[in-house]
Amino acid sequence: MTHSQISPDRSLLAKLLILFGLVLVCMAIGYFIGITIFTQLTNIPLDKFQDFTINPTRFPGAWNGLMILQAFSTPLPFIGAALLYWKLIEKRNFVGIHTAQFSGLTLVVVAMLVIGFMPFDGMIIELNKQMVLPDFLKGVEKSMRASEDNLALLTKYMTDFSSRTKFYIALFVVAVLAGISEEFIFRGTLQNILLKSTNNQHIAIWVSAIIFSAIHFQFYGFFPRMLLGAMFGYLYYWSQNIWVAAFAHFVNNGFTLLMVYLFQQKITKTNIETSQSVPLSIAFMSLLFTGVMLLWMYRNRERLAFSD
Repeated sequence: MTHSQISPDRSLLAKLLILFGLVLVCMAIGYFIGITIFTQLTNIPLDKFQDFTINPTRFPGAWNGLMILQAFSTPLPFIGAALLYWKLIEKRNFVGIHTAQFSGLTLVVVAMLVIGFMPFDGMIIELNKQMVLPDFLKGVEKSMRASEDNLALLTKYMTDFSSRTKFYIALFVVAVLAGISEEFIFRGTLQNILLKSTNNQHIAIWVSAIIFSAIHFQFYGFFPRMLLGAMFGYLYYWSQNIWVAAFAHFVNNGFTLLMVYLFQQKITKTNIETSQSVPLSIAFMSLLFTGVMLLWMYRNRERLAFSD
């Protein structure tokens, strides 16, 4: 899809406000449905939900409810907001204009790229975690680190795969739904709006990536997530197919979940959740591989974008 397919009759600010409003409305509806199902399934009253998010291990039977809440609170609302924006504001069918053909080779190359990028991104994660704010922001830093610690506990709870069924459910919610929803809203919608306004794909891709990372409210994971968002943005722009970016997103999340599951099942000794630093040599090789792959994809984008 090209940016010329975005309607020019509204200003950038107006479109961003409309999109933001749709996201808020859809998230409010989704959260209400999700929290209602959560409380019914887990028997955790609403006034105890904050306790659950702070110390989820006290509620071992709430895993299924949390996954349902996760699905309704963000992924499904993001999908709904994106579809509504294109239908109501742009008067176009979202899927029909974001799905240029691509060859099977594209998915193979994308999977290799995403997995090959992980060691370098891991190093950026460690560097981001070590960031220290100035003294006058120590209160903010303390608050952010406490928030990160709570989120880490919740993430560990969500990735406690005591059965294969739990792994499949998490794979669907955290990898499939998240991959589709976040690419629909950030690349398929926001990036296109910015592209029409700026007429510059790099500005559109990087601004969308910054917002994509910021919206997760994780300062100590901001830069690695921003880099991932930019990668997804270029993959979408080159392929002109939102499913290519969604597949890349799925590979990133799904591979991580798979490695966690394999470690828990003692099939592999590699614990991807450890905080061990990535060796500089491995990170450099990962960066070099990523750069070569991206350059090759750029030069062969026509070959990758269309089926024979």
